[in-house]
Amino acid sequence: MARRMRAAVAVAGLVALTAACGGGDGTSPFEEPGGGTESESSGGGEGGGDAGSLEGLTPQEISDRAQEALLSADSVRMTMLGDTAAFGMDLHLDRAGSCEGTITQPGMGSVEILMRDGEEVWMKPDSEFWTNGMGTADPALVSLLDGSYLYGSTSDPEMAQMAGACSLDDLFADLGDDSGDEMTAAEGPTEHNGVPVVAITGTDSAGETTTILVAAEGEPYPLLLSGESDGMQMEMELSQFNEPVEFEEPPADLVLDVADFRTGDFASV
Repeated sequence: MARRMRAAVAVAGLVALTAACGGGDGTSPFEEPGGGTESESSGGGEGGGDAGSLEGLTPQEISDRAQEALLSADSVRMTMLGDTAAFGMDLHLDRAGSCEGTITQPGMGSVEILMRDGEEVWMKPDSEFWTNGMGTADPALVSLLDGSYLYGSTSDPEMAQMAGACSLDDLFADLGDDSGDEMTAAEGPTEHNGVPVVAITGTDSAGETTTILVAAEGEPYPLLLSGESDGMQMEMELSQFNEPVEFEEPPADLVLDVADFRTGDFASV
């Protein structure tokens, strides 16, 4: 599970950023005409009942139970902790295709993402991302757009790519294949944010090691993953299992339809 969890986390962030930048093909679909291109960790939420004690289980059995619990969750918040060279992420997402949160990439900027039922998408880039990610080169235009949300539906080809970062089913589609991982140790119990946990360590076929803190009471959700992936230190907290994804729709005077943005019609902001 360790290797697959690292990959899933990385994919979530990179898919969202790639979508915002227009598919990563070197051209921005959001190009203006004539221009350039906190959460509380918990093993709570209503799951499938008390999973019982992890005492006496092998590290692999604990890993299997944590994986089963994660795959059965209807929603989860994933938060990147600490500093990373690649990207930051704080997303609460569910299986219905709703999500809310922020994706950040150094040198690119950050984007707030809201998606409802896999159908409607709002994106709020910061000023850095308007310039570097959205191809908005004019400083005066960046100043005008800063604080605004782009809105579209998932029937829009570019906005639809956001669904890749907001779908638990897609994100964890291959999580069950952990044949390359070897669970080598179990330590505990200890606590993470006041929740009793057991620490297990997994080493994949590439020799990369990940430590997972698993809730020792109730559902054995994985609450924290830490380790190295492709030379990058990563620490990811998982929380808010089975809690509804809730957000307020942005005020109309802060929303710009993506179609209007493409044609340069900024009258609504």
